[in-house]
Amino acid sequence: MITKQLPLLLFVFVFGTLSAQVSINWQTEAILDVPESVKYYAEGNYLFVSNISGKPAEKNGNGFISKLSLKGEIMTLKWVEGLDAPKGMAIKDGILYVTDIDDLVLIDIAKGKIIKRFHQDKANFLNDVTITHLGDVLVSDSGTSTVFILKDNNLDVWLQNDEFGRVNGLFTEKDYILLGTATSIVKIDVATKQYSVFLETGGQPDGLLSDGEGGYYYSFWQGELFHYTPGHAPVQLLNTSVKGVQTADFGFNPHTKEILVPNFFSNQVVSYTMN
Repeated sequence: MITKQLPLLLFVFVFGTLSAQVSINWQTEAILDVPESVKYYAEGNYLFVSNISGKPAEKNGNGFISKLSLKGEIMTLKWVEGLDAPKGMAIKDGILYVTDIDDLVLIDIAKGKIIKRFHQDKANFLNDVTITHLGDVLVSDSGTSTVFILKDNNLDVWLQNDEFGRVNGLFTEKDYILLGTATSIVKIDVATKQYSVFLETGGQPDGLLSDGEGGYYYSFWQGELFHYTPGHAPVQLLNTSVKGVQTADFGFNPHTKEILVPNFFSNQVVSYTMN
């Protein structure tokens, strides 16, 4: 396990363009298997990582969830197995919600066991998941420009709009949600479903999270990470695309302010802190 901070120039060489806006804290060993999403679990004080372990839309049964320490140590590589291509994650009442192509999978965290699967025939690329202030579970489907809601033990259509293009990143903020579309982040009122453009990004945000101080982080899967404060222009914090290193659905530790980036095909998670 590599947890020691290495010289800045080494990371520039390995990961591409490392802006002075961020510092690297640690990186995991390269033994994950197509890591797509990272989720900080406050109650347990550790991290979950979803591993696709194959192609993003392939039903092969090889997908799994890893459990990491807050220092990047791999506590249990295959903590929960039996998934296909797990991606976005959310936590509510001790349950880990995980998207899995056309299923929403529920995992009992205390037992480390899958307890339920909710299938949606019309979905073909369930991606991110968030939980609203009302407790509703919302799931984005990149393949159908749809946001589904878990209601009465079914995944029902909550909002569908072809104008959004491929939808991905979801984040709950008070009485609205933010949704990453093909070219922007839109703000959607949870009660009325009315929406407006929150930020024109020029690309599809994969990860999308608050910094806890009124600003937001978002990533482009190809290898870019940005910070946005409303009223100001977005700032690029990281660009590893030149080295072919992806920045998928990252996590965030609000206590240490670490941005936890899964590097997809590089099979690692890297921890950054904004300077």
